[in-house]
Amino acid sequence: MEVDSVMSNVILRIFGGFGVGALITLVALILSFDGSDQVEVTTIILNLLGSMLTGAYFSVAALIFSIEKWSMLKQTVIHYSLSLILMFPVFTLLTGWFPLNARALLIGFIVFTVTYILNWFGWHSYYKQLEKRMNQSIQTRR
Repeated sequence: MEVDSVMSNVILRIFGGFGVGALITLVALILSFDGSDQVEVTTIILNLLGSMLTGAYFSVAALIFSIEKWSMLKQTVIHYSLSLILMFPVFTLLTGWFPLNARALLIGFIVFTVTYILNWFGWHSYYKQLEKRMNQSIQTRR
């Protein structure tokens, strides 16, 4: 029964990630459209697919942080490593978001890493504040 629940959760996360990725692409297209643009349909399709795969991946990969027997450091290192290994080919080969040259890949790696670190610190701070409020709530009930 638990396997069915996990698979249902993964499937819901995949499709939710597809939806978020598609929505982000739609918003980006609307905001960047000025009426004179002509873009090949294949370019739109590849970017849409890249966004959807990115959304699905990060939605499912977040489950790594629910593995309670792993330390936060282990969860973070595995999530970051998988994200880098699995997502960089999507960013470069599928969509062309980063050109295939050393300088662009290095810049992409740095931007990805800095974004990852900022995102991690944001969530870490949020959960620390939540923990603090929960502990205060427990203390006031005593």
